[in-house]
Amino acid sequence: MSYPRGRRKLKLELMDENGDRLTLIFEGRLSREKLLQLADLMELYGGAVETQPEEQYIENSKLGKLVRILAKYFPFGYFTSRDAVEAYMTEYREPISLSTASTYLARLADRGHLEKTKTGNLIRYRLAQPRIPRQGERPELRGYGLGLEP
Repeated sequence: MSYPRGRRKLKLELMDENGDRLTLIFEGRLSREKLLQLADLMELYGGAVETQPEEQYIENSKLGKLVRILAKYFPFGYFTSRDAVEAYMTEYREPISLSTASTYLARLADRGHLEKTKTGNLIRYRLAQPRIPRQGERPELRGYGLGLEP
């Protein structure tokens, strides 16, 4: 089957740590915006590849932008998903849904980049503080800088 000029067929297969596989087939005109949306989907699904010693995120993806926002606006204090959404929209002047931001924040907390506290229905986050190693322990770098330089 041939496609008109500019139309492409792209097949992505993502596998999580449990061996579950997601197959995504995209047919149509690929643009930079659509590729960034696919990158967001991959990161949302958990397809971001861990590098040593810190995770790297695709620079212009929503997750990458959110990570930069957290380091810039909330370097020491607690914040909620709503706070992160407001900071994101202020900085980038583009929308991000509350559910997307909440999902990304939960994933960052699961990966050790954020500390998460829950009081009733309110979930608050803060950047994970680098742990000072005890004598004889190797220092941990997780949570320090979130893999992106400001």
